[in-house]
Amino acid sequence: MKRKEIREGLCPGQPAGSVAAGLQDLADPVYQAFFARLVPEGEVLGVKMPALRTWVKGLSEEERQSFMTHLPHRYVEENQAHVLMINEMREFGAAADALRRFAPFADNWAVTDALNPRAFRCDPDTESLACELLRDDNPYAVRMGMLILMRRFLKTDPHLPQILAVRRSHDTLAMMTAWFLAELAIHDPEAVLDVIDTLDWATAKRLGQKVRDSRRIGQNVKDRISEACRSRRPMPVR
Repeated sequence: MKRKEIREGLCPGQPAGSVAAGLQDLADPVYQAFFARLVPEGEVLGVKMPALRTWVKGLSEEERQSFMTHLPHRYVEENQAHVLMINEMREFGAAADALRRFAPFADNWAVTDALNPRAFRCDPDTESLACELLRDDNPYAVRMGMLILMRRFLKTDPHLPQILAVRRSHDTLAMMTAWFLAELAIHDPEAVLDVIDTLDWATAKRLGQKVRDSRRIGQNVKDRISEACRSRRPMPVR
């Protein structure tokens, strides 16, 4: 079943009266209006991340299991809470299985970018899981794979061939590629300069902007990468 069909209610979601109902009490109308503009593709309650983290920490293990069993969720904040629960899992196998079950329902950056499981920080199977996600049909699952590689392997083995092989026809992946390369430029600017010629114009443009905005990249590197990105001509996205 397609994610669009799921969102439109053709598949059962979070049941009424569930533990998730408590999130509505944390909604902030002002923040809801702001957040809705950032994630127009999702339905938001308006719960700020600190409040969401506190809510998750206050749930019992039984409540967490009940919440994570009922997919899809209706609200963006429910999906964010789901990711926060995965983040807190200590055993790699359980966290990986939970992420695989959730991945088909990820549908915006505010959900994917909350992913940072503690179980993935040292386990040797984290690499294979990330590469598995890179081959997923859901672009937001692919984004999560890229995020895992960026947060876990950027300084040791950034997996550039795999990152550059990702099809960037979806805007979220062009943006993620630019973010990944901008972070890599902090540690290995020459590696980034070497691959700019392989980027489509839209991704190169985003990369140049991110590098210029960074406070962690020296001016000389900023100038070199910006100039290389400006030299890219508009061409079809891969």
